Amino acid sequence: MNPSIRSLLGTGSGRRATVRLASLGATAAVLGSFVVGCGVIGQVSNVVGSASTLSEFSDRLGKSSELTFTATYKSTDGGTVTLVQQPPKSVFIGPNGRYIFTPEQMLLCADKTCTRAPSVGDGDAGALATATGPGFVTPELALGFVAAAAVVPGAHVETAEKEIAGQKSLCAIATGLEAAASPGETDVPRDFSVCVTDAGVLASFTGTLTSGEKASIQLVKFTGEADPAAFEAPAGAEIVDTGSLPTS
Repeated sequence: MNPSIRSLLGTGSGRRATVRLASLGATAAVLGSFVVGCGVIGQVSNVVGSASTLSEFSDRLGKSSELTFTATYKSTDGGTVTLVQQPPKSVFIGPNGRYIFTPEQMLLCADKTCTRAPSVGDGDAGALATATGPGFVTPELALGFVAAAAVVPGAHVETAEKEIAGQKSLCAIATGLEAAASPGETDVPRDFSVCVTDAGVLASFTGTLTSGEKASIQLVKFTGEADPAAFEAPAGAEIVDTGSLPTS
């Protein structure tokens, strides 16, 4: 998935995305009060309806940052990415290495070498993409897609229930998002489906850009536990201290 999707949706921070989602209902109400007089009652009704339908997804995904778990996903290119989380620590183990985040430090490890830097904000998105590959969709990015769909007037949202990797999940299928694109833009999502488990873990995501490019992940293994060793550099790895992590 094109990295510019992240800047388009403003999903660089899980906390910022959660704040936006918490205010979706208020945003829809404000939109309604301003544009009914302009003769677009149908669009306002659709925005309010989408926000209402997607509110449960924001609630579920918002809980994910508080959970302890190990989740393995199959991504767009057929590779796997494992997310291990024990708040406030997390690690993404992908085909190109592992990215470890703790309140004290961040490590990007590959080929028996780990680059270590002080923690900043909610982490280093570039380092994460280096480890997982650009097609991996994080829970924070999924939150951003949900937020965007909830305020697009032309969006159509349906829900369904599925069982994914043994986890009961609620899914939302959003279409008609092209209205968010300016003429000539190709890196705006035109549709997506997102599934979230009852506990709040991202179970799957599939999205299509206006260019036709697709990205998808699906949960293939899950446990509600986390191995403490996952948040440490691999045994025997050389650690190189630096001010910031290198990214590709």
